[in-house]
Amino acid sequence: MAISIKKIVSIGLGGLMLGSTFCSGAFAVEKVGDVDSFVSDIVSGNNSNIDIIVGSNSVASDVVSAANIAAKIGSLSFLEQNGKSAAATLSIASKSKSEEFNLIGSGVTDSLFAVSADDDYLSIITNADFHSSTNLDATGYVSLEDLGNLMEISDTDPSSWFTGSDNDVSAEFLFLRLKSDATNWKVNSDEMSYMALLLDENLGVPGGLKCMSPGRNIVYLGEEWTLMGMNADADKVSMGKEVYRGTLKEGKSYFVNGYEIKIDSIITDSTNYKVSAKILKDGTVVKSAYDTAPLNLISNGIGIRFQKVYESIDSNAAYADVVIVNSVKGMELGSEVIPDYEIYSVLYTGGTFRYTDDFLKGQKNMGLALKYVGDDLTGLGSDDTVEIANYANFLFDDEGKSATTLSVFFEMNEEKEVSIIQNQKAKVLNVEVIADKISAESEQSTILNAPVVKLDTETSMESSENPLILVGGPVVNSITEELVNAGLFAIDDDSLATLAVVSETANGNDVLIVTGGDRDATAEAANALIAMI
Repeated sequence: MAISIKKIVSIGLGGLMLGSTFCSGAFAVEKVGDVDSFVSDIVSGNNSNIDIIVGSNSVASDVVSAANIAAKIGSLSFLEQNGKSAAATLSIASKSKSEEFNLIGSGVTDSLFAVSADDDYLSIITNADFHSSTNLDATGYVSLEDLGNLMEISDTDPSSWFTGSDNDVSAEFLFLRLKSDATNWKVNSDEMSYMALLLDENLGVPGGLKCMSPGRNIVYLGEEWTLMGMNADADKVSMGKEVYRGTLKEGKSYFVNGYEIKIDSIITDSTNYKVSAKILKDGTVVKSAYDTAPLNLISNGIGIRFQKVYESIDSNAAYADVVIVNSVKGMELGSEVIPDYEIYSVLYTGGTFRYTDDFLKGQKNMGLALKYVGDDLTGLGSDDTVEIANYANFLFDDEGKSATTLSVFFEMNEEKEVSIIQNQKAKVLNVEVIADKISAESEQSTILNAPVVKLDTETSMESSENPLILVGGPVVNSITEELVNAGLFAIDDDSLATLAVVSETANGNDVLIVTGGDRDATAEAANALIAMI
């Protein structure tokens, strides 16, 4: 097996060059220092030895930018396989932290703490729209803003797959009801939840809530899935990982995981269209269907959804707009899908959110929830951690045993592996990965590691063993601030998107700063760097 993994090496330049403007597609950025050489070494080396640093107080967009840079560098690794299909498994990791809240002197005795992928979606917390049956109807409400690793995906409406983007998103939320217990704190069973809700990004929650339906893409525990079914008889939701989204012509096939998905015929009476399709393995039919679209066909972990069927303008050919998925899984509502957490559909009726384990016609199912059903967590205090759905944490920190401070906050330190086949798109922890080419000399897969994203509190200029990419300016990233204070880099609120190399400053290694005068400029600088790699 021939494996090529790219490496970043030390650059060792003598000083900063004058700034210049770099354009790549829609991205423009000021370059300071020999940015081109830094990026060239990313592309031409033999190992992905680099650390990407975000500030512990960074905004969510900085965390997303750092993760996207890591994924782009990681995607330079590939397997080579002689003409045979292959799969690669990418490992993606990053950390993020929400705003903090000091419990000491706050008067909190029963409050619901919440965080989301975007703080604009959290009007839900001020409106207190939780039915008593959810056990999330606290007497007080605290928004801890956004958490960078929490994920949202856009363009979830299948009706816009081939006609353009929409405003619909699926976004993640965390809710935890914290109560006082004498001098300590507690979280009771049923009073903690992970939710993935569908909404109009311009209207937020609850005003912009949307209904789940087969064909929609949704986020679930940091990964993008396509809803394939909401079975009312079994009260079961099924979903899969998108492999292909596009148009298939009548008589054509698509091959995935050793199976053939074939459209035999599309028949119309000029009003209605019916599609005849089947899934085959080694020429043998394992599942078939003949019905009007929209229509699902699922077997052996793969599936196809026929969203729309139509004829060409000259009526000489027929086509189907489809999404094809693999890794299909089904989850029964009300069942324990991970230890101590049961899955429910989320309803919004009568102005309140509720859980349901029963799909009924006419219900407005707005998303999925994982409800904590484990033991009550009592006696919580300094240095304790509450784990949420094996995905995120809620932490208590007295900041050095201070009598006047007991901060609480959400934090994520998540690593996920995503397996993809050639041309498959996957979004994990807000990082979108597309496998342009996967090949190798055998059918064996391997794990390819993207660079690790760290917080600025986890490293220093003196201890760093690798070159650094710093995402964010001096206000949010303490290492960037150190460079600014040392007079090695300058930036202000009016600065454009900037990429700057400071030579041999991180324990002899070079540093690339990705920043701008505000969060939008920083994101633009990150996108320009990604375009260069």
